[in-house]
Amino acid sequence: MDFGFTSEQEMLRRSFADFLKKECSPDLVRQFWNDEKGYSEAIWKKMARLGWLGLIYDGKYGGSSGSFLDLFILFEEIGKVLLPSPFFTSAVLAGLIIAEAGDELLKKAYLPAIISGKKILTLALMDEQCRYDHHSPRIKAAMAEGGKYLLDGTRLLVPYANAADEILLCADLKNGCTGPTIFRIKSKSPGLIYTPLKTIYGENKFGIQFNGVEAADETIIGAKGQGAAYIETVLPRAVLLKCAEMLGGMKHVVDSTVAYARQRHQFGRPLGVFQAVQHHCVDMTTYYEGSRLSAYQAASLFSENIPCAKETAMAKAWCSESYKKCTWIAQQIHGGIGFTEEYHLQLYFKHAKEAELSFGDARYHRNIVAAEMGL
Repeated sequence: MDFGFTSEQEMLRRSFADFLKKECSPDLVRQFWNDEKGYSEAIWKKMARLGWLGLIYDGKYGGSSGSFLDLFILFEEIGKVLLPSPFFTSAVLAGLIIAEAGDELLKKAYLPAIISGKKILTLALMDEQCRYDHHSPRIKAAMAEGGKYLLDGTRLLVPYANAADEILLCADLKNGCTGPTIFRIKSKSPGLIYTPLKTIYGENKFGIQFNGVEAADETIIGAKGQGAAYIETVLPRAVLLKCAEMLGGMKHVVDSTVAYARQRHQFGRPLGVFQAVQHHCVDMTTYYEGSRLSAYQAASLFSENIPCAKETAMAKAWCSESYKKCTWIAQQIHGGIGFTEEYHLQLYFKHAKEAELSFGDARYHRNIVAAEMGL
């Protein structure tokens, strides 16, 4: 069985890697931790011109009609450098929801703008207890005079809300047709209150309070009451792309730590000659290779439209724990310098924790695997 890339995929991977290595240094990542916008507009525009934002979208909207596996390869390379950008929330999550749920008029109005990078959208999924509540949204949409809805509630950890033109969210309709329904709200709408949230990883995230925010029928995406179903079609792709990010991060951590063990001398010898350090490096490589096989199996199945709920959950559970373990071991080999903010390793340690908790941790996904096994 051939687990290698096709020549086209390898060419894509190299082009992704070359661009990101040139444009996104660890110093740039740290710079945008404390930047109000949180990402480089120059890199964003370059990615749009290269066609990355439209990699999986149909050509009639300005996309490249690529496969999901192509996008998976791109996000693995993004994970190696930890590129800060609204790519994931705008061109993937929000874009896919519009592609899945929107009518042709909405797709033509939004997808070309998202793909070109001219419009940035973000998806607000978490309630005030940091739970994904799209099946039973805690944010409410009550009918008001004039046929409009009033949205009330809180969303937490909304990525790049400060840079977004519009916010997508799932709210519970309380009049007429009830149930989870997706709305698109302009980010400058009256009644929105933004609170910057400092996270362990440093990515720009916000709490958003909706205080009687008006929304018309035209702002509803898809059928009323079907919002949870639309989001469920997108979440497996979000989970797998987080696995891709974690693979990239693990690859960087393993390679940089092995290089450090070869170069760093202690007691007159390289660290790598000590058996304990060798075994640590072997453990890291084992975690990475196991994660890569699991994640690529799931991504390949998904790309071929083969049901893979169990494989996807297995990949997320394994990658979440393996990435965290790799960064723990790497910090032990590096010693105290591995924990300092001046050194690059701490970026990956923090990213591992953020990625672990995104879209369900290992325990959550083990429960999915158990259910798929009929347990």
